[in-house]
Amino acid sequence: MLRNFYLYQFGGRTRPLDDFSLQVAKKFGPVSITMRDLTTAIISLVVLIAVAMFLQRSRTGKAIRAVSDNSALASSTGIDTQRIIRIVWIAGGALAALGGVFRGLDEQVGFEMGSGLIFLMFAGITLGGLGSAYGALVGGFFVGLFVELASLVVPAELKNAPALFILVVVLIVRPQGILGRKQRVG
Repeated sequence: MLRNFYLYQFGGRTRPLDDFSLQVAKKFGPVSITMRDLTTAIISLVVLIAVAMFLQRSRTGKAIRAVSDNSALASSTGIDTQRIIRIVWIAGGALAALGGVFRGLDEQVGFEMGSGLIFLMFAGITLGGLGSAYGALVGGFFVGLFVELASLVVPAELKNAPALFILVVVLIVRPQGILGRKQRVG
């Protein structure tokens, strides 16, 4: 509903961020990169490390991990699970918004700019292991690397096809993912 409201209100045409789309790449030895991409990579790395440290070292981060592992047990030890769930939703929304801004700087802004990434994110999370934040990081890294390197072999229109291959192989061979744990269901 919100996507269609946005489409009605602003139209379906994509819009570039002109200040950032016309940057010239600078050479750093054998690597050439625009300042926009370098800044985005640095900010992403800082946010990634900050989230990891928050999850590992802070009291709220430990509560988030406890609720993720076993919400009933976490609730019985005095953790306000509803508050923790709200914090996770707000933090997830803020991180998604930051990712949307970075994606908008890299490409043009449009109402469907995240639709193509949903499948790749799902493949990365499945590869890394559902419920594992570090697994999602590792899985996302491998899927992104595999998809970008696959464009050297397959046509550019099909560069997301290897993600489907990874998803199918992981679901057949190791459904819990690389860093996931086997869980008994039932």
